[in-house]
Amino acid sequence: MSQEEIEILKRALAREKAARKAAEEILEQKSAQLYDTTQKLQESNKKLEKLVKEKTLELKGVFENIVDAYVVMDLWGNVIKMNDAAINLLGFNNEKDNLNLLELADPSEVDNVMNSFEALITEGSITNFQIKLNTKNGEQKLVQINASIILNDDNKPVAAQGIVRDITLENKYRSAIEAEKQKYSSIIANMNLGLVEVNNDDEIQMINQSFSEMSGYTEEELKGKKGGLIFPVEGGTDVIAEENMKRLKGESNSYEIKVKTKQGNIRHWLISGAPNYDINGDVIGSIGIHLDITDLKSLQLQKENLLSKLEKSNNELQEYAHIVSHDLKSPLRSIDALMQWIKEDNKDKLDEASLQNISHIETTLEKMEQLISDVLEYSSIGSNDKEKIDVNLSEVVNELCQILYVPKHINISVANKLPVVKGDKVKLQQLFQNLISNAVKFIDKPKGEIHINVKDVGEFYQFSVSDNGIGIEKQYHDKIFKIFHSLNKSKDSTGVGLSIVKKIVNLHEGEIWLESEPKKGTTFYFTLKK
Repeated sequence: MSQEEIEILKRALAREKAARKAAEEILEQKSAQLYDTTQKLQESNKKLEKLVKEKTLELKGVFENIVDAYVVMDLWGNVIKMNDAAINLLGFNNEKDNLNLLELADPSEVDNVMNSFEALITEGSITNFQIKLNTKNGEQKLVQINASIILNDDNKPVAAQGIVRDITLENKYRSAIEAEKQKYSSIIANMNLGLVEVNNDDEIQMINQSFSEMSGYTEEELKGKKGGLIFPVEGGTDVIAEENMKRLKGESNSYEIKVKTKQGNIRHWLISGAPNYDINGDVIGSIGIHLDITDLKSLQLQKENLLSKLEKSNNELQEYAHIVSHDLKSPLRSIDALMQWIKEDNKDKLDEASLQNISHIETTLEKMEQLISDVLEYSSIGSNDKEKIDVNLSEVVNELCQILYVPKHINISVANKLPVVKGDKVKLQQLFQNLISNAVKFIDKPKGEIHINVKDVGEFYQFSVSDNGIGIEKQYHDKIFKIFHSLNKSKDSTGVGLSIVKKIVNLHEGEIWLESEPKKGTTFYFTLKK
């Protein structure tokens, strides 16, 4: 081998050696990088395993503690796993019972189940699917199912998972609410009162049929319109605006307005309004009940006119009664004076029969004058009513017993303390005076008894005045309260006294009646408002 060839070989060996060394350096570098990568990968795997474990525990916690029933099943409906909520809902435990969800469906739901299962497989999910299930304990539940398909690595369906929510009570409540809504809607639609719902801007949201008939407008014509502008109110719309402001503050109110309907008729409406609240308790408008009181207002006006005329007539009648009384009493007094002169001038000339006739004339004149006084008294009761005051009836009766003439053989007793009532003291005194005097007049027993009593009967006091006198036959019980009707033709009786009693009782919003038995006595009952 020549020297040249040897040099070439040396240079080749040197290059090979240098290349091998460079390769070793690269290999060492790559090995170091691979080691670092391996270390990092191991750390990442540990973190991933930890994360998977954590997420698995979290998922398990969610699965076990979710409020709604959660079920995992295969594609044939066999339960693979379910949480406690599902166990409580269905009454089955998939670890102990072989459970197929499709078999729990009510027989009436067969077609519904098959269609929904086919939709789940083909579309991958179903939502808001409702079905009736029969639980292990025999209860029927209406449930809502939201389910989705579980896919494997090859994107093939292998199972299904879903939330099963019990909506049995919710459905009952919804049905009940709907029934109530229909009921009240029917009541509102058919009620005789007009109903209007407005928002906070006074824009009409709803009316019922009665309001449509009252106003002449349909709901379509009024919806969204402001009532204060649609119905011109006499005197301006300020009253409606003011009342609406009160309702916005949560106040209920009632007021009258005078409006013009679509047909141009002027009507009077009575409106009762109340705030309308949302579920948060905020005022969102108001609801008003409308009553057409036009006819009532007309009757009220007629009543006022009639009362005015009646008052005028009563005043004229009272004035006429006084004039007639004066005109009638004057000739009676003149006749009485003439009779006294005749008696005086012929004192020694008149025989017994003439004196007796003159005595009859005097008695008749006295009775006629008393009759005129009683008629005047009867006509005046109620014509000038005084303001009612508190009247102590115990004091009234005690005073009467002191001033009335009561024979010694007659005893007057009061069983209970008489109450204080609101009334006209003079008329109430006259009431008891007439009844007591009437009892005294008709007692025919050697020992007479007049008994006064009272009892509380709610809004009234019931009084009684009893005697043991001659009594009154049943057929006359209603007649004796009529004017000029006297059962006894005594010179002291004008037939007006009990008529005055009845009128006074009526004036105090009470009633009067009697119980009596001939020869045993009479009891007059009457009531006075408290």
